[in-house]
Amino acid sequence: MHPVKLKENENKRPRIVYILTVFAQFSLINQGYDMGASSGAILLAKDIDYLRLTKVWKQLIMAGPMISAIVFSLIGALLSDQYGRKKGLLMASSFYVLGYIVTGSAFNRETLFIGRLLIGCGIGIASANTAVYVAECSPSNLRGRLIGVSQPFLTIGILIGIFISVLFSYDLNNGWRYTWGLGAVPALIQFIAMLFLPESPRWFIQKFRRDDATESLMRIRNSKYVEEELKEIEDNFKEVQESIKKSGGGGGGGGGRMKLFIRMLKTSTVRRALMVGCGLHMFAQFSGVNTVIYYSGIIIQMSGIGNVTNALWNSVIINCVNLLFAIIGVWLVDKVGRRKLSIIGLFGLFISSLCLATTFLMADRYSPWANTTDLVLNDSCSTYRQCGECIRNADCGFCYEDTPDVIGGDCLRVSATSNLVSEQGACNSSLTLSKYSMIWAYDYCPVSFTWIAVVGLALFLMFYAPGMGTLPWTINAEIYPLWARSIGNGMACMTCWTCTLITTSSFLSFIELIRTSVYQRKVDLSTKMGYIHCNPDLIFRDIKTTRVPMH
Repeated sequence: MHPVKLKENENKRPRIVYILTVFAQFSLINQGYDMGASSGAILLAKDIDYLRLTKVWKQLIMAGPMISAIVFSLIGALLSDQYGRKKGLLMASSFYVLGYIVTGSAFNRETLFIGRLLIGCGIGIASANTAVYVAECSPSNLRGRLIGVSQPFLTIGILIGIFISVLFSYDLNNGWRYTWGLGAVPALIQFIAMLFLPESPRWFIQKFRRDDATESLMRIRNSKYVEEELKEIEDNFKEVQESIKKSGGGGGGGGGRMKLFIRMLKTSTVRRALMVGCGLHMFAQFSGVNTVIYYSGIIIQMSGIGNVTNALWNSVIINCVNLLFAIIGVWLVDKVGRRKLSIIGLFGLFISSLCLATTFLMADRYSPWANTTDLVLNDSCSTYRQCGECIRNADCGFCYEDTPDVIGGDCLRVSATSNLVSEQGACNSSLTLSKYSMIWAYDYCPVSFTWIAVVGLALFLMFYAPGMGTLPWTINAEIYPLWARSIGNGMACMTCWTCTLITTSSFLSFIELIRTSVYQRKVDLSTKMGYIHCNPDLIFRDIKTTRVPMH
């Protein structure tokens, strides 16, 4: 696409360009709010009796938006072409408002899941319209920067969502409702603002509505002298149409798009570009970033910070780092270069992932001892020797005294009426918990090195935000020829949501599978090698136990 020349208005930066960018990017704030708020709301909702959120249902609730986002990212592209970018964003914000209202007022897990699906519809439609609307309304000298602020806006939304969840974490009964329900506020603000903003002049040109395009462009540029830029837009549109006709993909129907897609696969350079674009999104999402954000509260709690409010405050700190480096990333892309930034980012993700893995290995190996001498509690829970073994059983929890250094405690059966207390023993009611300064942990173990997990999460997002957070979107916007740009970006977007769905919907099950496997086999090969690196005496202990007797 040729750059548009703005002779008279080149140095003028009409405020409306920034205003429409901000309110269009509210779609990213809405999406980010869902990610951040969900990480806290799920911690509060998982103990609500009438929701009955099992491990599978937790994953479904968290992954729900991704299911509908995959479908509606494609539908959103069709709606954008047919009805305009502005109407697409209005529709997206409507889905957001409806989804957050249904989610916040849910009376069972099925209703909660429906609300999450509606939020996903908004995410999908917005992903197909936001960047296109901003790009088509921005002057060429500002276009790259205005599109590039999407990652900071997403991170701002995440931070707001987590902060709101912290504020309502003290309300154990309805905090999750307020956290999710308040997501309707930014979506409603976007809907109202978009009513007063102009439609994309390029979309008017595509629909052969030149007068409307002129009026829209005059308003966006705050000038009557837009004829030269309008002529440039028309020339670009004709160039795209000619490229499509040459490809044999004429027409706007599904058949035309299928012909274009087949041509993309047959053209070696475009096929490689498609592999790079979709591959970048695949690696970015399989790095686990969305599980880190969606499940940040649960991950921090699993590392040993049992108090929900404390876990969420740590999540706020981590996402402040995320926001800082998302802003730095906008500046680094052009200064450092795409390839170098990708390599640095991926290496950093590798190091921070090792840091997180080390925390959980240490938490499993050095978890407090469980008392096995109490003959009164003669059931399966009383047979476990460590906290880590105890909490692997969903029917058991760990009861310990609230002291700075926890050495041991009791493995007790979870109450049949509530996960928040034990069936019997010192943690069998909120009264005994407070009277004897006892803590009931049914899904985590208290350890002294939880700070390593917090540092690991901060490092993870620090390396992700400026690298793999922005580069897949930036590179996909640059590598396709004009005739393949729309379908190429659509395929890359669908890859992104599909990979996000896979990681988000399987995270808790995958963690449980690893824990169970390690517990059943005691120590697998990779864990054992890690122990050898940290504990050379392990080698000699193994040698001693396998030594052949001399007599």
